[in-house]
Amino acid sequence: MNRVRRTVLFVLRYTGLLGLWRYWHRHQIAILTLHGVMDDLDGPSWRPLRPRMSRALLARYMQVLSRHYRFISMDEAVKMLSGRAPAAPYSAVLTFDDGCRNNLTHAMPILRRYGAPAVFFVPTSHIHRRRPFWFDRLDYALQQADVDGREVRVAGRSVRLAGGGREALAGSYARLRQLAKAVTPSDWEFRDEMDGLASELEAQSGCALADIYEQDDWSAVLTAEEIRSAAGGDVTFGSHTADHVRLGLVNEDVTREQLLSSKRAMEELTSRPCVHFCYPNGSYNSRTPSLVRECGYACAVTSNEGLNRPGDDMMLLRRVNLPSGCVSDTELLVRVSGLSAALRELKSHLARRLSRRRREGGAVRMGPPSAEAQRRPSE
Repeated sequence: MNRVRRTVLFVLRYTGLLGLWRYWHRHQIAILTLHGVMDDLDGPSWRPLRPRMSRALLARYMQVLSRHYRFISMDEAVKMLSGRAPAAPYSAVLTFDDGCRNNLTHAMPILRRYGAPAVFFVPTSHIHRRRPFWFDRLDYALQQADVDGREVRVAGRSVRLAGGGREALAGSYARLRQLAKAVTPSDWEFRDEMDGLASELEAQSGCALADIYEQDDWSAVLTAEEIRSAAGGDVTFGSHTADHVRLGLVNEDVTREQLLSSKRAMEELTSRPCVHFCYPNGSYNSRTPSLVRECGYACAVTSNEGLNRPGDDMMLLRRVNLPSGCVSDTELLVRVSGLSAALRELKSHLARRLSRRRREGGAVRMGPPSAEAQRRPSE
């Protein structure tokens, strides 16, 4: 953490500004985002390049947050945000994306110590087809093959892979993911390209994540039986589409089918209504929220950062991503309270204003000199 950041956090904490911010926003609901929760020693066969939250870190976060927040279910949050129940102060919801088995086996025992319910957003076709996500498959394949110096192409753009050590490979993989998510072909073309690259690497090494998938707690999605057994009580299941599709990159017919088929599949598994939805990768377009509503969902969560208040659009709820790396208690509260997002927005706003003033100032200087300026040399 750099010195400026430490100073800002110190000031926020010890001047009482953080507490004051939290009090002003106490009736807004924090919806927290998590993914996989695992420890390196739990999966000795391999270790993902993507950072994952450890059980110890989740336990520490829960201990800190439990002193400042009341954990509620997604159903309770929907009632409060839709105005059907009063908003309880300092409320927080825990959401897990992708439906990894470790959410249930590793994360829920920790959450239960603090009486915290959770909602798992699961892409339903992965439950039945038992296949790894492209990002896990590619992660594993990169670590098994000889990739140092190899150049790969994504949507016509090149990335050179550095295999000289785990840190270098992790950096290459991060750049590859960023590029892959930034391109905007149809989501099916994107998947074909990623699967094709993984297949090449698997052929080279003779190893594939699919071979160990069912025994791998890093990547395995919950089974149908695990979902049936866990549904109800403190665990709620929502839809993450059928195929983890980025809905902003497909047409309306595909979007509708993904929404409806995943809803039906989850309701058949749990014998309960499936009314909560999560946009994969936070991807949607101007029509998507309306389609989610038409398909019978009560709410949908995005990757847009911030808090939620009664009257907000229920199909575009904001969330706060819990960091997978260790942060201080103060920084954690700054994030969860929505203050971090507000400060970033303020910084961005000031930067835009400064940029606009510079452009306007440049335009003035490029014009003809004023009469005063014309006189100044002779004076």
